[in-house]
Amino acid sequence: MRLLIPYSLILLCLLPSSFIFASTLIVGNKYEGTVSFINLESGKEIKRTETGGAPHELVLSPDQSKVVVVSYLEDGYVGEELNVFDVATGKRLSLIDISPHMGPHGIAWLGDGNDLIVTTEESHDVIKVDIASGKVLGSVSTDQIGSHLLALSPDYKTAYVTSRGSDTFSVIDTDTMTLKKTLPAGDGPEAVWVSPDGKELWIGNNRSKNILIFETANLEKKDAIDVDYLPIRIRFHPQGKLVAVADQQGNRVVIYDVASRKELQSIDLGSAAAREPASLLFSPDGKFLYVGSQRDGKVVEIDTGKWEIKRIFRAGQGADGMGWSPITIQPQ
Repeated sequence: MRLLIPYSLILLCLLPSSFIFASTLIVGNKYEGTVSFINLESGKEIKRTETGGAPHELVLSPDQSKVVVVSYLEDGYVGEELNVFDVATGKRLSLIDISPHMGPHGIAWLGDGNDLIVTTEESHDVIKVDIASGKVLGSVSTDQIGSHLLALSPDYKTAYVTSRGSDTFSVIDTDTMTLKKTLPAGDGPEAVWVSPDGKELWIGNNRSKNILIFETANLEKKDAIDVDYLPIRIRFHPQGKLVAVADQQGNRVVIYDVASRKELQSIDLGSAAAREPASLLFSPDGKFLYVGSQRDGKVVEIDTGKWEIKRIFRAGQGADGMGWSPITIQPQ
């Protein structure tokens, strides 16, 4: 008997391994209303697709085949939709109307299903959305001003939402979409992230220029780091021992030791003409840190072994929210 091998499989086997295994970096370009798809093997932007206005933040689906991009707000525009894109092609699959909820910004996926959670800043609430059906499943009012960013507990059951205008953070049960507590933060809280072990909540305060650390078990303030700069974003290294903080005005990224709270490294991005860093993303293996330069439309790749700049990628104007996928964006 002769074994018949599908022609498509033959082609797949003949393709260079760099094409098969190259991963994709997705970047929201908030000043021009586009999203960039960058092949991390070549370092080249393969496709740039239009979104709704002000695509500040985005999130990858659990299987990393889709990316959902918010349409936030800007002068003369208030977004009321989420944009769903296919990573492999860069094509928009759907546009989800979330009205009357307005100004979606912070976004995260809730586990392995179809649901995600989004802060809707202009309507002072947080919503849960089923991406498969395009329906808003529930909402909860924060009753705070500027509910901007959120971070999830490792079990996805709790969301922590910072409200810049009210100097607070809200604690939300994501199963029932109910508000559990609202607590004071510092002045101008924005950046927020949870440690990989789920024990600590770190909040960056833009006006008081410090980072407050809370115990998630009892929500008591555990520590404070006076940084003397605007800590616009915070991200934990996947191993949980280090924290990266974006110093937007100082054009650098600062690395802290989690246990000692001490500064370990400072990576100058201004010298690489990558100013106003406003977003951070670690690769899943922790070997690289990606930093979005919103002023210069670039993404900086930092080698975390040496804490040195390795490559710089071109994106669009206002490069901001980012996501990583193992799926290769197809050549156009």
